[in-house]
Amino acid sequence: MKAAQFYGGKDIRVETVPDPIPGNEQVLVKVDAAGICGSDLHGYHHQPEKPQSPRIGGHELAGHIIDIGKDVVDYKSGERVAVEPISPCNNCPECYNGYYNICANLRHAGGGFAEYMVTKTTNVYSLPDSVSLEGGALAEVYAVAVHAVNRAMVSPGDRVAIIGSGPVGLTIAQVADTAGASSIVMLGKPNNPLSIANEAVGAVPINVDKTNAVEAVMEWSGGRGADVVFEAVGGDANTLEQATEIATKRGRVCMVGGHRSPLTFSERFARSRELTVIWSFCYGRHGGRTEFQIAIDLLAAGKLDPNPLVTHRFNLDEINQAFAVAAGRDEHGSVKVLVFPK
Repeated sequence: MKAAQFYGGKDIRVETVPDPIPGNEQVLVKVDAAGICGSDLHGYHHQPEKPQSPRIGGHELAGHIIDIGKDVVDYKSGERVAVEPISPCNNCPECYNGYYNICANLRHAGGGFAEYMVTKTTNVYSLPDSVSLEGGALAEVYAVAVHAVNRAMVSPGDRVAIIGSGPVGLTIAQVADTAGASSIVMLGKPNNPLSIANEAVGAVPINVDKTNAVEAVMEWSGGRGADVVFEAVGGDANTLEQATEIATKRGRVCMVGGHRSPLTFSERFARSRELTVIWSFCYGRHGGRTEFQIAIDLLAAGKLDPNPLVTHRFNLDEINQAFAVAAGRDEHGSVKVLVFPK
């Protein structure tokens, strides 16, 4: 089969590799759509100092089951599924309590940028007919948003501010809207994703390159600030300080983006306002169900709309172009870029 082999940084090669074979309690999935994630781009922008063994990237994906391994009874060939890429140990206090996202032995799998991939049955979720394969490929990023909104305890009537207009920020906006947020403001750039947020959930767009973000949020909130602030940028941006500046008294700040540099903030804002800073990582269980399944259920019910988020589509042979477009948001206006193996 053809697969995109990642050698580190921008060195991505479409090569022929052996077809995978499902083992015990595994299924073989024909990949129909796979998304480029922000974490994929972090690796794309940073060439490793030492050569790496090639790996098949891609962890946001949906497809069809085409073969099953021994002892598989819950799934059959032809089923449309989304694949959850994380696997916990299921044998530690965090796993027992439903917080498998912070399992000390958590493993992350790729394999979506290929024609086929093998995964355990515990990592596949059936897609209802009302959820497209493209929507299924976005289930993972929606699960991240579901977890963040649950962590921040967004309630009906909350004013929500989101720092970051990438896929995570946009999915948080949609999930927060379903949770009853009375008003949403989005801080980001360029204009295309801000327009998507405005059209999807009526979010007030603030282009941080053209507007003083703190002043704009205070004007939006009548001088009070946001009840809940989500940080969905990560990288090297010191956005924690901005998040504390735009939060209301006794507000919640939820840090979702992964940062490579230490974060600092003004203690006087956080302490005098009695802010709560919450960290959100991946997704786990909520109310007895996995947040991955909750995301699929919301998609199936039509409460989340993935279509405006998908701005570019490429086949597997064009994966280098796909990554260049995903990395060039300002130039291409890209939000979510999908790859379609053939």
